[in-house]
Amino acid sequence: MKYNTHHHKPMEEESDEELVHQVVRGSIQTYSLLVARYERPVFNLMYRFCRSESQAADLCQDVFLRAYERLDRFDRTRKFFPWLYTMAMNLAKDWQRSHVRKVRTLDQLRWEAPAAGTDSQQEEHLLGNEEIKRLYSALDVLPDTTREMIILRYRREVSVRELAEIFQLSESGVKMRISRALERLKSVLGGKRHEE
Repeated sequence: MKYNTHHHKPMEEESDEELVHQVVRGSIQTYSLLVARYERPVFNLMYRFCRSESQAADLCQDVFLRAYERLDRFDRTRKFFPWLYTMAMNLAKDWQRSHVRKVRTLDQLRWEAPAAGTDSQQEEHLLGNEEIKRLYSALDVLPDTTREMIILRYRREVSVRELAEIFQLSESGVKMRISRALERLKSVLGGKRHEE
């Protein structure tokens, strides 16, 4: 376990913003803690766009490299994850625009590549569940940006305010999109019929 020389708190327990401050001040190795914290959600985002583990790994690496290069411009009064995810979303969209042949079929339900270590069995179990497969299939019907909002809101518990920042929308705009998306999901999953 790594300890910060300035505090008695283990570095793994430091806030993102404290870690960013240390990296900017020259503690380059501290950046690996931020990467470890957010590698999975960023990798999974890229995987949802390109559906290739090797391509997703490359894009994920690019995101963390870009974030590192721009870290001195990061406003530490804000949260790190929304800032990082905004950068990741922009890169994912750029990749998508440059790859016209889009890999997007409803039978490709592995939205997230198997997690390393102990999460793996749990995720494999979830992906074997028929309800989860139906949900992933339904999510594939949503526009990419809306799908990411739903995943961030309900899986990562990102606040509406942070979503507004990531997607450059008003908070009411975010709420409206989420509400419409949930109606659409209900419709696709066999709930009440969604009126376009």
